[in-house]
Amino acid sequence: MPAFHPAKRSSIFAATQRPSPRPPVAKGQGRRPHSHRKAASSPRETYRAGEIVRQSGIYEAVHEGAHRAPHDLVMIGSDLFPPCDTCSDQVRFRLVRSAPYIFTDEDFEKPR
Repeated sequence: MPAFHPAKRSSIFAATQRPSPRPPVAKGQGRRPHSHRKAASSPRETYRAGEIVRQSGIYEAVHEGAHRAPHDLVMIGSDLFPPCDTCSDQVRFRLVRSAPYIFTDEDFEKPR
C-alpha cells in the first residue's frame, strides 16, 4: 500500500497552489476579524426557533424531551433557526464554533 494519498499526486493540486504567500499583515489589520475557531457566544447563550442566525457556524441543537439526543448542525448567518418537527419551537441552539459560509470567505467569494 502506498504511503501517500494518490489524489495528492494529481497535477490539479500543483496547478492550484499559490505562487507566493500573502504579505504579512499586522495583527488586527486584516479583513478577518476573528479566527472562526471559538464560539463568540457564551457557553450558556442559546437561541430559539424563529430567531435570526447572527453568525454562521456549527451549532448544537438541544431538543425538549427525550425524542432526540443533542446533535451538531451547520447554520448560515441571516437564516432563521428552524423549529423541530417533533418538539416545535422548544428546540434550542448553541454556537459551538463559528465558521464562515464558503462564499463569504475572501478566498472563495463569488465573482461580481
